[in-house]
Amino acid sequence: MPTTPRGSSKRRQDVVLKRTTSQEYLDQGPKVLRKYLRRQDKQRKKTLRVYGKSQKLSTRYNYTKVLFALIIIISITALFFDYYGISQFIYLNIDNVVTEFTIHTFLTSLFISTSSLGVSDIGAIFSLFFLFFMLFFLYFMARNIENRFGASFLIKLFIISGLFSALFYILLRLSMLAIYPLDSLPVYIGLAWGGLYGLISYIIFPMMSREMRAYMTFIPMRMSGRSFLITIISIRLMFGLLYALYSLAYLLIYLPELGGILGAYIVFRYKILRR
Repeated sequence: MPTTPRGSSKRRQDVVLKRTTSQEYLDQGPKVLRKYLRRQDKQRKKTLRVYGKSQKLSTRYNYTKVLFALIIIISITALFFDYYGISQFIYLNIDNVVTEFTIHTFLTSLFISTSSLGVSDIGAIFSLFFLFFMLFFLYFMARNIENRFGASFLIKLFIISGLFSALFYILLRLSMLAIYPLDSLPVYIGLAWGGLYGLISYIIFPMMSREMRAYMTFIPMRMSGRSFLITIISIRLMFGLLYALYSLAYLLIYLPELGGILGAYIVFRYKILRR
């Protein structure tokens, strides 16, 4: 026997209800009915206008692309600053912030992926290619955050994570004052990876105990979110400590980005508490 879906019966009830409402206005006279129909038509047009505007905005403004484009453009610009010997005006260096008041570098350094400490031109170009490679994989992760939480949240999360990286850098630099006094350590820092680590870890935090596919190498590996996060932190610490055997200044390059993970965790906990 043919059956009638529940949805169709509900639609039939809605149609009957609309007909009843229209009949009530019709009983009051054609003038009242015309006013009622005009109001309905205005409401329909308003709904379509608002919906169309939101659709245009969502397709026109893709903040993930804007954010990644800023990182690429400012990172390339920073290489030119480095080449012409004016790194202090775009990279973050607490020595220059104190002596030359380059406070704006707290902002510009958030979009620079490289740091300057005697890096060769080939090393800088290689790090730039590595950035392109990683941004390709991180793009879909960042889009997921933008689609789920909104464009403004994506930008706020990136900036907060980057600022926590800056805080880590300041604390590390102050701890080295006995060895490297102010204005004696020309290490210029880019903190974009702090923001990017914040985006990565924010996706991982809800899946700490669940298995996920991680592209840590060219071969995808399955591991829990907790293992993935520990691996990221361990790799950063390993390189920082190895290079620190040559010079403690390398700790300022490899460790501050871990502050981005802490910043993302604080944002994550804050959102949970607000629910």
